Amino acid sequence: MVSPSSIKSSFRHAIQRGTGRAHLLALAHPGVDFSSSIIEAALKNFAYDGQSEPSRALYLYELYCLSAQQGRIRRAVLQALATEQDDTWTLTQLFALALLFAQHGDAAARQAMYRRFLNHPISGSDWVGAEEIMTLDGLEGLQYIARKFGRVLARNPDDWQDDHLILAFQEQHPAVDAWAELRQLAEQDEDVRRYLRCVQATRELRAAPPEPQPQPGLDDLLQSASRAYGRFALRRAALKPDEILQLAERLLTEQNQKVRENLLHVFTRIKFPLAYQPILAWARQKINSQNRLTIEYAIEALQHLHAPDIRAFALERLAATSRPGRYTDLLVSNYQAGDAPLLTSFVARTHDEHMLEMLAGSYTAIYRLNKTPECAAPLLALYQKMTCSIHRRDVVELLIENEVLPAWLNEEFPFDSYAETRLLHQPHSTLR
Repeated sequence: MVSPSSIKSSFRHAIQRGTGRAHLLALAHPGVDFSSSIIEAALKNFAYDGQSEPSRALYLYELYCLSAQQGRIRRAVLQALATEQDDTWTLTQLFALALLFAQHGDAAARQAMYRRFLNHPISGSDWVGAEEIMTLDGLEGLQYIARKFGRVLARNPDDWQDDHLILAFQEQHPAVDAWAELRQLAEQDEDVRRYLRCVQATRELRAAPPEPQPQPGLDDLLQSASRAYGRFALRRAALKPDEILQLAERLLTEQNQKVRENLLHVFTRIKFPLAYQPILAWARQKINSQNRLTIEYAIEALQHLHAPDIRAFALERLAATSRPGRYTDLLVSNYQAGDAPLLTSFVARTHDEHMLEMLAGSYTAIYRLNKTPECAAPLLALYQKMTCSIHRRDVVELLIENEVLPAWLNEEFPFDSYAETRLLHQPHSTLR
């Protein structure tokens, strides 16, 4: 018999990752109190990238609804909503949870949302909560937001606001003329008038045509004083086959280190069209402060190239490194049957979430190119550890494509924190 402490530990692990296992455990063990883990996950957004990943509020609210300790959870959420000052994405999650409480008749949650909005906002995140207030109260919510921003502008005249909240409201409520309603209110409300003036000034500033700038040529980008700008622009450039070949030939003879780095960076995105040996030689260099970028870009460029020497280099480095994610990309074009246990072992010994994210990006690239049922072990190992819901969906899609999705995992999908993963639930007849 599994002990309650073991069940609680499994639940905590699942809720932090955002998987549907937490929901299944709550359903299967109604007598176990999971409220501490629900509160922990509500008061800290455990998503790997809170900005990129969708809100986990609905996922957490569903777990809240299964709990016998709803009062305790609700109190903790509303208290944290009033006091959170460290993490923008945790605050957005708290607002989204309060919205769900309010939509289900909780008047105190509604008041808590209004009290917190623009009350000691996190620096650079004064917008947090606006979307939830507009979702809850429509035009009344937008009018409140306009007043609040107008009052802030009265205290801080150098601050600015743009029109993104008004446009978001208009998209959500197409039957309401948001601009007309705000202008009418502004006739008798100085705060709203101040807000609209500021928004209009920002619109006019952005509408001004930019001064024409000459388009830089390839050589200008390669010689750019800003390495980051040159690499960014080169990556976006629509290079023709003859230009790619010219850049590759120049890379082999270029003596200027800055230009050579920019050239090499091109081939982290595009397959190097000449012999691979010079790229491999750069990758093999002993790293120092002067050649670090050259080595990093050379390793990234090798992932597009296939050769026994490149595979041997990858295995050599993987056997000695504590950061396997730096080299596993080399197997994208050099994978062989039987590599899965090695990749699984890297997941087993990795506990840092950033390193796991590197492995997730690498493994999904490997198994998109190399279709094989043996992908199951390393991908399932990742699923059990990583907190990134976006890469978790990619992992699941690859398990489905390779027809190695286990039935136990399929049962979790309808309760996952990521809506796109919920849609991947499979008919039982297709499972192993």
